[in-house]
Amino acid sequence: MIHNAERVLMNTIIRVQITSSKGTVFTKERIEESFSYFDHVIEHFSRFDKSSELNKLNSGKITKVSAELFNLIEIALKTAHLTNGIYDPTIIDLLELYGYDKEASFKGLKNPKISDEVMKLASNRASFKEIELDKKNKEVFLKKGQRLDLGSLAKGYAVDLAYDFLMKFGFDGILINAGGDIRAFGVNQFDLPWSIALYKAPLPNQVSDGSESWGKIELLNESISGSGGWARRVGIFHHLLNPSNGLPLNEISQTYVKAPTALESDLWATVLFLLGKEGLALLQQRQYQGMVVDHTGAIYKSKEFIYH
Repeated sequence: MIHNAERVLMNTIIRVQITSSKGTVFTKERIEESFSYFDHVIEHFSRFDKSSELNKLNSGKITKVSAELFNLIEIALKTAHLTNGIYDPTIIDLLELYGYDKEASFKGLKNPKISDEVMKLASNRASFKEIELDKKNKEVFLKKGQRLDLGSLAKGYAVDLAYDFLMKFGFDGILINAGGDIRAFGVNQFDLPWSIALYKAPLPNQVSDGSESWGKIELLNESISGSGGWARRVGIFHHLLNPSNGLPLNEISQTYVKAPTALESDLWATVLFLLGKEGLALLQQRQYQGMVVDHTGAIYKSKEFIYH
């Protein structure tokens, strides 16, 4: 039997589906409990929550952080170094200059000099390379005015926490979908692998061709995530910026990445968008699979990334 529930958390719809031969009440209670892991991530690691541990670090109130937060920051910074900074978890200042803040006011877009101000900030801001980590004492030292944003991996991490919790109970199948960050285990109600439709986004500055999907892909105890500028586009702005000049990247339309965990697929779908087709080689080194659609609609993908 299939059981499912939805909640709106982290500014998206979180859907949990369980294939279970266990009791209905037991299964539904476990699903409800799984949503608490999304609350946990919001409360501790959201840049929009003033009382979160991440915001206390960003505001200079603390340098010593939990092992959990330290681990997430370390992953983000290692990825930044690996990509030579095209992925940069410290671009809050650039995003907020556009008005991509808690209220999503986008007020910066009304400024006729926004491009000049963004490029000026991009050329004068502290580098992620200047952040110091003390692994032994779990301390993080940011430069003055520097802040970290874990939005590129937090949702995937929350999916993994909920997934690990549900895996304790011996369910036949688990599917967690957090706004396109998806992790699957086992089989669906038809005793088949979970099949996921790949959303087909309109190309930048073009209307949709009427097709809503690239096709379907099977998940065999793994994760998939998508990334694209279409998701948070307002006028000239979307949230996937080139840190070197602060401008939105428009060469790529969308990306998908398959990886063992949702944190990995979430993070690397963003990285692949920023790197474009050249990022597929990095995915291969990590034994991930990916797909890139550029602004013309051309598709580049890993040989093992198969959809129908």
